[in-house]
Amino acid sequence: MELNLVKYIAKLFVKSLIKRGYRVKKIDNFKEIYAFFERFRENYISCNLIRIGGTGDGGYLIPNNLEEVKYCFSPGVGHAVNLEAELSNSYDIKCFLADASVESLPVENRKFQFTRKFLGNRTDENTITLSDWIFQSVGIDNSSKILQMDIEGGEYDVLNYESIETLASFSALIIEFHNLDGIFEKSFLKMISTVFEKIYRNFKICHVHANNAGGFTAINGIGVPRVIEITFLRIDLIDRFLNNAEIMLPHVLDEKNESKIPDIVMPEIWWKK
Repeated sequence: MELNLVKYIAKLFVKSLIKRGYRVKKIDNFKEIYAFFERFRENYISCNLIRIGGTGDGGYLIPNNLEEVKYCFSPGVGHAVNLEAELSNSYDIKCFLADASVESLPVENRKFQFTRKFLGNRTDENTITLSDWIFQSVGIDNSSKILQMDIEGGEYDVLNYESIETLASFSALIIEFHNLDGIFEKSFLKMISTVFEKIYRNFKICHVHANNAGGFTAINGIGVPRVIEITFLRIDLIDRFLNNAEIMLPHVLDEKNESKIPDIVMPEIWWKK
């Protein structure tokens, strides 16, 4: 990408933060960014994976512990429930879905339960916290469950709010992270570093994939896909899926989210050890 275009994109991003009330301080020392990537690589492991949810958008790579999973919590429905349909039809997993932006689910399924609310950092008429949603859905049932979250930037409120214990109640997390070009701004980098350190307490990264619909930013030689999908596996399950293979991206099972847009390959700074 041309340097002038990069600077233009960066200025637009900073202006958007200021309009939203952020105090913006640009990073002039990239040591903290490199530290973020170092921690990311340290917590990235090579595991045996399968693809769930079909090709294209809505499909994800996860370790295959699905035979013992009883529940899937999936905030952010939109107009596709490919992953949830496969989980319910092939593995008899009950799927709890939440999204206030749609009136109903795009398909009916006896294993689906829909809540018309956004996931967030409070519970009110239009919003529900993850911990409250879990309790309202399954009570104190400690059966194995997974989280698949794609809520267009709301993931940071959720992950900042929820306790380490609530996150650790899931055997795997599949999370789409948005607006990642914000790591070039000091407060965003601090926030996302805190979020990832909370996750690292009980999980390791077993896959990362750039969503090519989100675009790409590069500054000072650091490449950042603006939207990435990350699969985390809880540490106590790692030995069952760990392999000795060298991490290579893209993974052989990866597919483009948008078939008509050029693919984005994850820059090596995210995963190359």
